[in-house]
Amino acid sequence: MHSSWFSYNVTRPYPFRWFTPVAVVGTVVLTVLFTIINLASSGFYLKPIFTDDPNGTSTQYVKWFMKPPLNWENVRVKCQPKMLSVGDRFFTTNLGFQYSVKGINLLNDDSEVQKTYPSIPYINNTLEDCYLSRIDINLRKSDARASSSWWLSWITTFTEATVSCNVMTSEGRVNLTLGVEYKGQSDHLYDYVIEDDYKTRASTWWGTRLLNVYFTGILTTMSQSQDLGDDVYWMTGGITFITNPDVNDIRDTKLFNLAGWFLSSNGLIQSEPLNDTAMIKNGKENQFVPVIWESLHYTRILYSLIAVDLGNQPAPNLLLDKDDLQYAILPPDDPNRQKGGFLNGSDFTGQTTRYAKIPAPGSPIPPKDKNLVVLNETYDRFASEIGPLECMNATIVSQYLCSVPQSKSPGIMLLAILLADLVFLQAAWTVFNWIAGSMLSDTQTRNCQGCSTGPVQLVEREGLLGDGKPVGESTSYIRASNDEGVDSKLLACEVRRGDEDFGS
Repeated sequence: MHSSWFSYNVTRPYPFRWFTPVAVVGTVVLTVLFTIINLASSGFYLKPIFTDDPNGTSTQYVKWFMKPPLNWENVRVKCQPKMLSVGDRFFTTNLGFQYSVKGINLLNDDSEVQKTYPSIPYINNTLEDCYLSRIDINLRKSDARASSSWWLSWITTFTEATVSCNVMTSEGRVNLTLGVEYKGQSDHLYDYVIEDDYKTRASTWWGTRLLNVYFTGILTTMSQSQDLGDDVYWMTGGITFITNPDVNDIRDTKLFNLAGWFLSSNGLIQSEPLNDTAMIKNGKENQFVPVIWESLHYTRILYSLIAVDLGNQPAPNLLLDKDDLQYAILPPDDPNRQKGGFLNGSDFTGQTTRYAKIPAPGSPIPPKDKNLVVLNETYDRFASEIGPLECMNATIVSQYLCSVPQSKSPGIMLLAILLADLVFLQAAWTVFNWIAGSMLSDTQTRNCQGCSTGPVQLVEREGLLGDGKPVGESTSYIRASNDEGVDSKLLACEVRRGDEDFGS
């Protein structure tokens, strides 16, 4: 008989009554379990997408297999953070000003600067405790006229604002120093913010209109501060307000610490009286008091507008309450804006409209004269048309690259699950056989139990050995040969022949 290189195992049924039901039930249970596991691990892949809300995306794409006890990490939603670096520019989700990053500092528990970073990973965390920390109003005269003129003589004036914000990152709580990209605007144009819809962003709408009005008021009052003689004039100056964090009343003049200076065409510098906001009440004879008053109220409005844009609801604000808004429109303590004052006279035509009127909601840009309304009439006329005054949380606008789980096509998914199930079931069957085999006794594991326990009689099978009579017995036996064909009906044991010849 040919002997192949390959062989097969001789198998027998297990002698356990419980083996068959356990094997059948276990196969069904394991098939279901392995299918669930393989569906989670092999039925999905990570698809890259761009989103502006990584936190919402992570919640939206949470699947059943991402929860305990599975928690498959290979198909969990992953989003790459935005690297926020010094020098970067950004908008917030409130779509107001553009900001530039000037500094990034790590804060300890006492909110003291501990470490400076050139960049940090940012992933849509809410901006916290944002406020205008400093504003510099840089006054620049555009002509050489020495006598009193009009606002256009100071049209080159611009402002620079610095903002402080806190944000939680993977590095810890950090402080961002931001510069506000705003230079001041004397016309009825408001393109320095992205969105100022009067129904959905009423606070921003009011803030931008009033900001332009009071910026023109600064230029107009400065144009009248010329008492140095015909040949000498003030040609430049600077007014700085630094926020005092210990004061929470935005109407209080002590909310900002004042520092100012002015330089004349002949080199004269005046700065000593301009070191305290109290001078606007105590030093009314000073020629710069009208300018300081307008600058102070302009700073209040900018402070409020930035707080709205950066989502600082608790901060002092003139744009979130109707009483404060009416104060912002026309402050009664500002001598320039009192009835009969320099900026609140009887003539509101021509160039005076720049500091005395604002356009009605929905007006074309630029507005026509018929669209302009005097300040003291604006609230009563506009209140019913304009949306609610509100402040919403702000995050930095950015696009984030996220990997989210996406199901494979049905055919590929079925094939992947089937192959994986077969592999797991084969492994489980091997383990099950090993456990059952280890429970067999020595006698149960022998191939020929009868030949090993005592003498046997070799009898005729189907007429092969005569009349079916016993043919011999011995005390030494060997197992049946495995080389016999599968059709053999003879159970052969080799007998040590004794003195008697059984074959005769």
